[in-house]
Formats: sequence, structure tokens, C-alpha cells
Amino acid sequence: MDRTQAAVFGLRVGHATVGDVWKAACEDIVERTAVSRASVWAFADGREKLVCLNLFDAARREHGGGMVLLRADHPDYFRAITNNSRVVASDALTHPATRCFAGTYFKGNDIRSLLDYIVLYENVAVGVLCCEQSGAMREWTPADSACLQSVAMLIGTVFLAVDGS
Repeated sequence: MDRTQAAVFGLRVGHATVGDVWKAACEDIVERTAVSRASVWAFADGREKLVCLNLFDAARREHGGGMVLLRADHPDYFRAITNNSRVVASDALTHPATRCFAGTYFKGNDIRSLLDYIVLYENVAVGVLCCEQSGAMREWTPADSACLQSVAMLIGTVFLAVDGS
């Protein structure tokens, strides 16, 4: 979490941007968990959608973002993440909360496993941290969960709700 801590500190003293925090968080997650991809998402429009603020692809060493997920298209996922504060899907293709992505997002990116944690800002759910494993299924460990929880808590200190919800 060294990159994330440095970026949060840099943001607070004016030497970094919030985008630097999102990039650092994703890179730290990929490095600490050896996952294929990590991303930071923000709730928007009264939590009716999630907007990808940053996605880091470990194989390509590239950052991207801008994707949007609508609650109306993925109600099981939105219900699971907001009710449980996390989604642990070793078999993301069949998990009740994530199978809605199987034919589109997962297929196009060869995603087999997903580990997501809610991000809180002042005890309000404002976003989601996501780990994706491509190629083969992965059993998520307590260390993987602890990493995501730690990063979520850290970035939650600087995370602002996209639309005030």
C-alpha cells in the first residue's frame, strides 16, 4: 500500500491528484494480490450506476476507465455489493451476484473470479474496489480480502461522492 499512502499524502499536501490516488490503489492491489486487474468505481446518480474511475490491467501495464454499469442492467450485483459490502466470487461466471456479467464483460476479458469491496466515505457507500482474475478461477484468500479492505479504507478517506448521494 506504499503507493496509495504516498498518493493520499500527496493529495492532502497538493502534490498529487485524486486520479493519482486511484492509479496507485489499483497498482498496489495488483502487486499485493497478484491479480490480473484492479479497478476503482464510483457510485453516481443516486447509486443507480457505477462509473469506473480507473482500471489497471497488470498484463498490459495500462490504466483505463470510463466504463459504466447500470443498476437496472445488473440488479443482483448492485443488491449484493450494497447489502453485503463485498462480493466474493471464486467462480464469477456462476455466482448469483456476478453471473449477470458472464455473457458480456467477463467473456470479453476472460474474467473467471471477482473480489469486490465497498468504499465508504464518512460511513456512506461511495464506490467499489474490484479485483478480477483472468484465465483461471481463483480461490480468494483472507490476505486478498484484507488487502482490498485496507485499500478501501485508505482511499475512502479522500473519496468524494460523485453526485452527493
